[in-house]
Amino acid sequence: MRRLDFVAEGSLSNRVPCSVAVMRATNATVLAAALALLLAAVGISHPAIRAALLGNWNFTKSVERDNSIYYRLKVRLTYKGEPQNFDIVVGCNVKQTNYMDGGRTLEVGLIPSVFGRRMSDGKGLVVRPPRACNGETTANGKVPGDLLPIIAVFDDAETLAFGTAYLSEAAYDSPMSVLSFGGSTIEPAGPSEFATFRREQPNLVKRESYHTPSGPAATERLHLKPAPVPMGVGCFGYARFRLFGQEQERAHALSPSGQPRYWRPTTSADHDAIDPFVDPERPMQTDRGDSRTYPRRKLVFGLDNGAADRGMPTRQGGGIINGLPGAAFPPSYYPNIGGWISLPWPTDVVQRAESLLRDGPRVGASIDFRNSAMRGFAYCSPFPEKFPTGVSYSDPSVSPAAAYTKMPLHNYVDRLDVVRAPPVVDWDWIRGPALIVERDEFIFKRFEIGLQSTRGDV
Repeated sequence: MRRLDFVAEGSLSNRVPCSVAVMRATNATVLAAALALLLAAVGISHPAIRAALLGNWNFTKSVERDNSIYYRLKVRLTYKGEPQNFDIVVGCNVKQTNYMDGGRTLEVGLIPSVFGRRMSDGKGLVVRPPRACNGETTANGKVPGDLLPIIAVFDDAETLAFGTAYLSEAAYDSPMSVLSFGGSTIEPAGPSEFATFRREQPNLVKRESYHTPSGPAATERLHLKPAPVPMGVGCFGYARFRLFGQEQERAHALSPSGQPRYWRPTTSADHDAIDPFVDPERPMQTDRGDSRTYPRRKLVFGLDNGAADRGMPTRQGGGIINGLPGAAFPPSYYPNIGGWISLPWPTDVVQRAESLLRDGPRVGASIDFRNSAMRGFAYCSPFPEKFPTGVSYSDPSVSPAAAYTKMPLHNYVDRLDVVRAPPVVDWDWIRGPALIVERDEFIFKRFEIGLQSTRGDV
């Protein structure tokens, strides 16, 4: 897609094409001239009346006060042994320009919200900058020395549909990793540095791909053509915790007959009896072998949908912008393939989505656990039921997803069934169950972390 230039009146982060600016200016000039001729023809010459009717026909009505803040994120990485260092200049709350004809650019909250480049093997390496829009830097101590942004490796640089997100140090330590992480810093930057960055470093992530997952209303508002295959901007997984104490006793009492390895509670009361997340101070353990206990509140930060804005918690209790030392620690993340069922990812995404919506099966959770080998990762992907893209249905019952959402729901861990006793039709968790129990020893808690940001763009 061709790169859009920016208007001269606004900051370089105002993404308004010059062609649109010229058209607006030309239309305003022609209209003003025509009205002036009409007033002259009917004999209206009083200055006050002419001023009231003609008004100010300048192209730009106003440029609002510039609240933009810029910062530079540096990330040191290697991909399959090859250095891939990133030097990204990020803009917050970029300048907004108003126009007399009612159009205006949007004030972008974070740009670029994600930034990527193509790898030599056709993969896409994407960085999600944390939000440092209030002057936070490594030098002033508001950004920790072990800042851990989310990095994702996408299977296909063309579509960016399916990615593997690195959420913790465990991911980089894994034998499954293709990345090594050498640290990251944030320092101040200015508008000229931002302009240079935007000019000299093209973003692999395109606006159409980034905004299409938000639905037709978002792409229409931004005058974008929906991408047939959208970017995987949601990263999905389950965090695994060790059961002990009364939760383990309750899980043992509720375990279904036949002793399946994976099962789920039948009622919400049973769910709450097993789930230590009910109490924020309840002691919890990850599935790691150190048996260390943490209050629930110190483990849930890394499961929040907006965690990418502040960075991910580290083993030493850091990693987070404006975080107190020891306030958060990483749980054990495991990736969820979800409705796409199993790996490898489909090469023809549209065709695979059509097949699933038509014939099924419908899968909520498909956890890629591999006996803990996948600890630290999440999988980023679109939902099968969001295809075809860019289409709104006034009657949802006629959409391709209507029959799909009525199919029985299956859930798996390493392709082993998650049992629910007594057997029922699982219509309630379209994204997979909130809680899965492993024997009476562990639980898996569902999470989703978004790569998009509030009012963000690329």
